[in-house]
Formats: sequence, C-alpha cells, structure tokens
Amino acid sequence: MVRNDNNLSKYTLNDKYSEHNQNESSGCKRDEKDTLPNSVRFSNDDKFWNDFKIYLINEKHSQSSIRDKISYARRFYHVLEKNDASSLSLLTTDVKSHAMKALAALSKFIGMYDSWLTLIKKYNLKWSNGSGSLATFKTIFEDNGKDLKSMIDWIKKVSAILPDEYKNILLFNTLTGLRPDEAQKSIWLIKTKEKEYIDKERGILKHYQFPSIFLRQTKNAYVSVFNDQILEIAKRTPKRESYYNSLRKKIAIKNGYDMNMYYCRKVFATYFRNKGIEPEIIDLLQGRISSSVFVNHYYRPDINEIITKRIRPVLDELRNDLIQ
Repeated sequence: MVRNDNNLSKYTLNDKYSEHNQNESSGCKRDEKDTLPNSVRFSNDDKFWNDFKIYLINEKHSQSSIRDKISYARRFYHVLEKNDASSLSLLTTDVKSHAMKALAALSKFIGMYDSWLTLIKKYNLKWSNGSGSLATFKTIFEDNGKDLKSMIDWIKKVSAILPDEYKNILLFNTLTGLRPDEAQKSIWLIKTKEKEYIDKERGILKHYQFPSIFLRQTKNAYVSVFNDQILEIAKRTPKRESYYNSLRKKIAIKNGYDMNMYYCRKVFATYFRNKGIEPEIIDLLQGRISSSVFVNHYYRPDINEIITKRIRPVLDELRNDLIQ
C-alpha cells in the first residue's frame, strides 16, 4: 500500500541512527576494528529494515527499486558492518551492481556514506565491467526473438487470453510508453484527477504536475500523448492498488506465457523510431532528458505540431497493429 506523502514528510529516523549520523559527521572515531557500533547493528531487526524502507519511500524510489534494495541490503550489509568489500569482487556484474546500489542507499541511511566511498576506492569497485556497449550491440544485432514483430506478437497473443481489464493494461502501457508502475498511477489519476492531469486542448497527460509520483531519483515521466481511445482504455480499467502481480498470475502462472511486460515500453520506442520520430522526442515521451549540449541549449522543436501531425498518426497505427 502506498503511504501518504504528508505522513512520510513527518518521519524522522530513530534516535540511534540519528546519533550515529551526528557522530560520523562531527568526526567521532568508530571502534578500532572500524565496524558499526552496537547501536546500529543490523542483524534481523525488523524495525530497522522497516525504517530503511520508509527512508527509501521518502527518497521517492519506486516499489520495485525498494524491494530490490532491501533484498540486496539484507544480503550484503556485512560489507558495511565488517568494513570489508572483498566479497563483492566475486559477484557477477549484474549482482554486484544491485548490491552496490543497495549498499550506497543503506550507507546514506545510517550515515556511513563516506565510509562506503572509501570502500569503493580501497577495493577498486566498478559499477560495471565495461562490457555494456557489447551487451547492447548483442541485444540489437542478435535477434533472440525480441525484434519488434516478435514483441508485438507476444502482446497480441497474451491479450487474446486475458480478460478485458488486463488486456487494457497492456494496451495502455504500450500506447503511452510508460513503465508498468507509472501506467498504473496514470490510470488512477485519469480517474481521480482529470482536471489537473489531463490537458484536453493539447492532448497530453501532465505527469510533471505530480512530481512526487512521476519524478524520481533516476526514473521520470513528464508527459504522454493521448487520444480518445487511450482515455477510454484507462476509464474502462478498474482502479487497483497494483496490477502487476495479478497480470503475472494471469499471464505466466495460469496460461504459461513468459512475463514480458517490459516489451510494451520497447515496442513504443522502436515503433516510433521506425516511423521516423526523432530519438530526442521519444526520450522526452519516455521520461529521458539528454544532458547533451544540443538538447539543453539548441534543440527547440515545435512540440505541439509534432504531437498533432506526427505523433498522433503513429499512435493510431500502433493501436491498429495491436488490436488486429
């Protein structure tokens, strides 16, 4: 259940964590073995991990990110407790990256971020092994059944066996290009905050008007283009706290399909690019703002004309391809 932002803003860390934060910031030394004081040892203290969860919520991490960070933090907290990161060097690149992200968040929570940075330097830890470009090349070049046609086929096959409520979720995800949790929140806002959220004149969903929901540390959503069909899809979808787990049960457990909901966002991006839409516009519609000099200082397109004359026709084509 999502907590109320107003309640979260009143949350303060437990005194024992705050005391440790103050000690470290004031230069107080830790014990000779450079391990955590007894007052902030993790063990299996459910209250500690619940406090950490609330901290992550306050920092606007997504539900999936919170789940992953707590899981990896519980698994690797010994790195901070013993001031020894040698075990991280033995992990695969993906696991190490998740572990490091979790430990970075955990170290900030308990006031040990400087110590974590020292560990990174001491053990020469890298967030990746430098093979990211090769992995991307292989993903694009070695088809592996994940080209545009295959992904659209998966959406159509799965939609055919789903009740309308769940089929609508897949359609809405694909036609907006949103992440699953963003799409869920978008459907809720369409139903409950229509005046503030929907700009009918420009035909956009104004995610940016709800920064506490859509603007997070690393993943954002600013606007989505809609038409009457997309609004109707959202309005026909019942309000729920969460759709993902129910969808997974319907798709993977009950009907034996792989749970490839991430295809929806990939289809949106690939389809629009194949139709000649510039990467900068696709990035904007999917919540990515480039840090390039070109985008920040020079690229100023007529976005309203692009939406009207180029985005909408492609949206109609994509919808037709999905429901045929």
